[in-house]
Amino acid sequence: MISYTPKTLQEIPACLGRMTEKDKIIGGGTDLIIRLNMGLSKPDALCYLGYVDELKRITAEEDRLVIGAYATMTGIENHPAVKEYFPALMDAASDVGSLQIRNNGTIGGNIGNASPAGDLLPVLYLYNAQVEIMGAEGNRVEPIEQIIAGPGRTTLAYNEAVTRIFLPRPAFVSSFVKLGFRRKVTISRIGIALGVQMDGDYVKDVRLVIGAISLKPVKLTAAEEFLRGKPLNESNIMEAARILSDLIMEITPREFDRDYKVFASRGIVMDAFKRLRRN
Repeated sequence: MISYTPKTLQEIPACLGRMTEKDKIIGGGTDLIIRLNMGLSKPDALCYLGYVDELKRITAEEDRLVIGAYATMTGIENHPAVKEYFPALMDAASDVGSLQIRNNGTIGGNIGNASPAGDLLPVLYLYNAQVEIMGAEGNRVEPIEQIIAGPGRTTLAYNEAVTRIFLPRPAFVSSFVKLGFRRKVTISRIGIALGVQMDGDYVKDVRLVIGAISLKPVKLTAAEEFLRGKPLNESNIMEAARILSDLIMEITPREFDRDYKVFASRGIVMDAFKRLRRN
């Protein structure tokens, strides 16, 4: 198998230009290496961009956070600016797999895998992430919603790579909670990314993005509209949870644990608001 390993940003386009539709870009390898070992993926070449220092950096700018695609979950979880301004991202990164997986798994890989259960995807939707994509012919930037096409599918061409993610600094406080089969090292059955901006005792703005209930993250628009302008009390939170339960019953296939998710969604919505207060 051929390996392409550019060492600088300037070398990346030439490496991408050599790739074919059978080839793969590899990040931390926490998913792809398993598929290679099982014979489920048989590329002719692998392109690894992790030697490019700029793609491993996390930089806090005045009005945004810039995350290199090869930043690890551990690096994201422990970054001071993430803890201060993007707690939902910290929550999500800290809950990905085991410590070994978090030390190797990358944010670019989470985007590239486009798993419906990907922990970071609802959070990136929440923060209106912009994704920088590099190809053989140059760069472009697109919203995360336009990158994720469906389970395991993105809109990237075979010779394009995610290089950086831009998160505008939010005006809201945020949290992320997921429900899995176990408390730790588990795949998400429901993931909730929540952002709330208060005006005194009333909700000025709210964002709710739900993962693992459909083919890609879903914005819970009806619950957002219900909560705006209302006090953030238990009754109103439970009504938002009911809206989520109804949506799951409507759009989630039965074979994807639909009935369980309908039942469990009310508790996880409450948990997201409780964590919001702790953050």
